[in-house]
Amino acid sequence: MAKERIRQTFLIFIVLAMLPAASSSAPTPRAADTDSLSGAAWHKFQNESSYDTRIFRFINTRLANRAFDTVMPVITDFDRSKIIILLSWSALVIFGGPKGKWAALALIPLLVASDQISSGIMKPLFQRSRPCEVLGGARFWSGSSGWITTSFEAVRGYKSSFSFPSGHAANITTSMLFLGLVYRKLLAPLLLIAATVSFSRIYVGVHWPLDVAAGITLGIILSVPSYIIFSRLTKKKEDSGEINPGQ
Repeated sequence: MAKERIRQTFLIFIVLAMLPAASSSAPTPRAADTDSLSGAAWHKFQNESSYDTRIFRFINTRLANRAFDTVMPVITDFDRSKIIILLSWSALVIFGGPKGKWAALALIPLLVASDQISSGIMKPLFQRSRPCEVLGGARFWSGSSGWITTSFEAVRGYKSSFSFPSGHAANITTSMLFLGLVYRKLLAPLLLIAATVSFSRIYVGVHWPLDVAAGITLGIILSVPSYIIFSRLTKKKEDSGEINPGQ
């Protein structure tokens, strides 16, 4: 038993080390330096008459209220999102039995794939500027400086990375949907967590609705096939007696 606990603790430390590394391993150039690459291609989605901008304005400005202004910066913080994923992962390892440990093991390559595809491949490929970089009058949570409204005359310089797709939306959807499919009774609350984190990215002014939709879609594309493979493998282990179906 002591040896098993040591092994579980060791696995937790491995994931603790991996999650921050994954989020920072794929730097992207400053959006302000890529006007010629991103501006023309995305202009039809970023002008004031586009649905993407209209929805952004509605969430970012018209839905603004004191409660959301307090809660959304906390929800959207990557370190806190990472903690949610890590706590869920740790609970699987410690309390989930053999099935939970297999699910925790499957989450590691899933999260790495989600993060690297969204931030390491798609963002440099599509090179879309964030709304707080190109829209005047956008509300933006700047961290230590609090809430600011971008200037109508001169914008840029608020964020240093590309926008499409949302890595937060991709990562939280991948992890929460996969766990929700494994543990169906938890599907609704886990999806609510994913939806709230995704919504917060638009509210704080760092992502367009299309970015978030793309991140959610990537999360679905990764998690659903992974669950199908996972369920078939665990079914074989249940049939062989390695996993108790009730666990």
